[in-house]
Amino acid sequence: MPLLLDKIIGLLLLPLGVALACLLAGLVALAWRRRRTAVVLIGLAAAWLWIWSMPLVPTMMSRALGAEYPPLPAEALPAADAIVLLGGGITPTRPGHPYPNLDNAADRIWHAARLYHAGKAPVIVATAGSVWGDAAWGTPDNQTGADAMRMALVAWNVPRSAVIIEPKSRSTRENAVQTAALAARHGFKELLLVTSASHMRRAEAAFKRVGLNVTPAACDHHGGTARPAVLLVIPTAGALSASSSLLREHIGWLAYRLRGWA
Repeated sequence: MPLLLDKIIGLLLLPLGVALACLLAGLVALAWRRRRTAVVLIGLAAAWLWIWSMPLVPTMMSRALGAEYPPLPAEALPAADAIVLLGGGITPTRPGHPYPNLDNAADRIWHAARLYHAGKAPVIVATAGSVWGDAAWGTPDNQTGADAMRMALVAWNVPRSAVIIEPKSRSTRENAVQTAALAARHGFKELLLVTSASHMRRAEAAFKRVGLNVTPAACDHHGGTARPAVLLVIPTAGALSASSSLLREHIGWLAYRLRGWA
């Protein structure tokens, strides 16, 4: 239940949730014949959505979140005992589908494979469970995110024996706690942490909080591409989605700090 509550609160704090709340309040005010208040609230909802839907906003947010973790070639990173790959880049197989689907953050899996082939560590720890439980996925073999990542890594010529799966974690905090236990069992001291640049600040802090010595190996960098200035302020659905994801990361960072997890 706490995880579900976290998800619901997070969704309500995102641009769409706030805009819908303002719109609903505006409609209530209109029903009560408070037209001036209704106009203000409905206008605020529209303006709020417009701002977060401008490509300029996620471009700036992405650059700010990933500023501490610039893209580095695999050769520039130090050797480690293991590469820790966080989930979020792949959707496990569903009934009738023989393969998992790569998601927006699939660069994480590719980067982990790249580091392995560069000889940076002899094993990859793939950490990701099923957020809502195995039954929610509807998979015949109860495939978790970690299983799906191993499947993709093997397809990218990483030996199956070199992939250790951690299939229980459902959040970044649980990634860190479960990996700490696994590292203690295997004697891993130095770890390369692979996740998206925008997620790295929270992930690195969470892993260090549980006593792990990690070196960030950020990937999945986004900073926008050159385009006419006018296109940066015209709303798009993609920009709203990107803004929401990045804002969710800011909210997650604040929540982790308040809970002492980062």
